[in-house]
Amino acid sequence: MFWDIAILVSKWLSYLAMVAIPGAVFVAWLCRQVPASGPDFGKRLLSHYLLPASVAGIFATSLFFLFQVGAVNQRGPGGMFDPVISQILAQTALGDGVRWRLSGFFGALVAAGLWYIARSWPPAKQTPWILSSQVTTTLAAGAMLCLAISFAVLGHVSELGIVSRLMLVLHVSAICLWIGSFIPLHVVCRADADNGSDVDRQSVHALMLLFGQAAWVVLGALLVSGLWLTWHLSGGFSDMLTSAYGQLLLLKLALVIGLLSISARHKFYVVPQLVDGGLLRLRHSIGLQIALAALILLVTAALTTLTGPAG
Repeated sequence: MFWDIAILVSKWLSYLAMVAIPGAVFVAWLCRQVPASGPDFGKRLLSHYLLPASVAGIFATSLFFLFQVGAVNQRGPGGMFDPVISQILAQTALGDGVRWRLSGFFGALVAAGLWYIARSWPPAKQTPWILSSQVTTTLAAGAMLCLAISFAVLGHVSELGIVSRLMLVLHVSAICLWIGSFIPLHVVCRADADNGSDVDRQSVHALMLLFGQAAWVVLGALLVSGLWLTWHLSGGFSDMLTSAYGQLLLLKLALVIGLLSISARHKFYVVPQLVDGGLLRLRHSIGLQIALAALILLVTAALTTLTGPAG
């Protein structure tokens, strides 16, 4: 039981780091479309959010693999460092998934570092090609793809067909872009509330409008891929009601519906009122979304650790 909990927590932490990376890149890109969003926000987002998330992801994924070794060894904490078991697991699907995930986090770390250096580069000096936006964008996109692929080679979906695995890659990418944006957006609102010179209310309004427009595409991909995976993994509605996996899946769906409801409230009620105020209300509402998203990721970790679909 100890190893199950340890694996669950490490997996959940890696999920949190995983969604942070695409979300930070996405919001930083949206901020570049809003001239009044402040020249320092992107740099602050990188140093205070993206770089730590990449390091945390590497640490959590490494712990996840060590806990798996310990669970197989069953010889206490020292069993996590058994070289023979480690080598055996490294040659399985688990090892493939961990390698994909670590590659994604390391790629994100390099991209964030190059991006941060590029933003700190003196304007008077010529910027090297390695610090160009094309290089950092390509690295960031490759990192996100590696993180999404890691899901397709780990867990229950790895046993399904290629279409289901592609749907999972799409599903993970959409989730990371959507819920990974909540903390950066919350930071934008906090920056505006704490220091009006950084981000004014009009720029937050413009940013939220852009996010709302982009979110339609992301949510469409999320819902289509989510319904596909639910249908192929649940084994039918009756199994969802009677099995532990199905009940956890229904809980996750309920939380996602709650998250969608808050997003709809933002789009049609809170964001239109930002010009005349309501920034604090938006901040609190995004904070609720962050809590729900963290709970959804915890349920997802439990789905892939403590139980599994029938058959």
